[in-house]
Amino acid sequence: MEIKNLTLNQEWSLSTRILFRFLFAYIFLYCFAFPFYFIPGAHAVIHPIGSLLQDLAIWVGSHVLGIDQSIPTQETGSGDTLIYWLIWITKFLLAILVTIIWSSIDYKRKSYPWLKKLLITYTRYYVALIILSYGLFKIVPVQFSEPSQSILLQTYGESSPMRLLWTFMGYSTTYQIFGGVAEAIGAVFLLFRRTTLLGALILVGVLTNVVLMNYCFDVPVKLASTHYLIFSIGLVAIYSRPLIQLFFLNQSTNPMEQSPLFEKRKLRLAAVIIKIALIGFAVYPQLTVAITYLQENETTTEPNSMTGVYDVYDYRNSNYADTLDSNYTEYWHRMVITNGYNSNILKVNKVSGEKLKYQIKIDTIDRKLTGHLAADSTQQLRLNYRTMPNGDLHWKGSLNADSLWLKTKEFETDSMMLMTRGFRWVSPVPYNR
Repeated sequence: MEIKNLTLNQEWSLSTRILFRFLFAYIFLYCFAFPFYFIPGAHAVIHPIGSLLQDLAIWVGSHVLGIDQSIPTQETGSGDTLIYWLIWITKFLLAILVTIIWSSIDYKRKSYPWLKKLLITYTRYYVALIILSYGLFKIVPVQFSEPSQSILLQTYGESSPMRLLWTFMGYSTTYQIFGGVAEAIGAVFLLFRRTTLLGALILVGVLTNVVLMNYCFDVPVKLASTHYLIFSIGLVAIYSRPLIQLFFLNQSTNPMEQSPLFEKRKLRLAAVIIKIALIGFAVYPQLTVAITYLQENETTTEPNSMTGVYDVYDYRNSNYADTLDSNYTEYWHRMVITNGYNSNILKVNKVSGEKLKYQIKIDTIDRKLTGHLAADSTQQLRLNYRTMPNGDLHWKGSLNADSLWLKTKEFETDSMMLMTRGFRWVSPVPYNR
């Protein structure tokens, strides 16, 4: 049977050679410092290079793009900060510069068959290991958390688009795991030459949905996720001719030659060992972090005797005579106590609609709550509480210099429709409320 030569040993056209040089330079620059950041101890080597690239990006932003403001570089959890966009632009410009220099020096070479195989291998491992990490954080369901009590009490209109998406994804653990499995399957297939096309096709479908969600719900990983999708499309494009013959022309196709990166047996063996080690370095820490995070999350979100939602039905402050005076809108309407990593959080809803957030500590032995306003540590809160026979809580203490008395009744968020309306095989009418 005739085999199509994937590596294209024949002479390439000038435009193809120039395009390949640019793609080679761009992909390796964009993916820096993969895979070294998976290797223990490599940070000391790659960090100075990353810092130099960041400084160059700031120079490009200031002197080339004319940005006259200070460019923040601290990590915020967003992948779409100004510095990340400037680094991308800088890498793009560097790729053009490398292409020009490469084309000037190496203009006699007519093709790059081995470098093409290297580029394909590098790209599929880059996409595979990154998407696999995303998949693991969904299979071990920690990327999206179940709706907390405070989220359940928040209106749709108060939610950001990203919070709406996170609540939607976190509501169903099964759906989150399904998404992770789809990502992991596509990523694993990319790790092998013979299943590259299948893995790339799966990831094109999965990542198209991911990228659209990132754009439509303002999730700040647009730059990175777009590249993952483009790289996956590029891996599919390698097989464009047989795909067109099969799906559009109803013609038979010939197998494409997919020889290993190295021809010598010893080099192939070394490559296999490096591959196994790299997958181990990439997967094991990610899986460990996901499991540890899940265990810590279960521990920190395990309700104690005070975690919950409380409706305030009696509020008295030393400044106010009773609940019917002109200051009624300043009274507390609801209290939400949640667990944090270092302290508890108290969220207060006033009758006026204003929301306050306190960082607090709870002493369940002495039955007292102390803390301060998260935005102003001088705003102190001290309360003692006691449990009444009917389960209500009576609170007494001080808010800054004012005495404070509260009576609260616990509100069970588990009784809300979102938490009680489960799966139904038979639905007489659409239950859309």
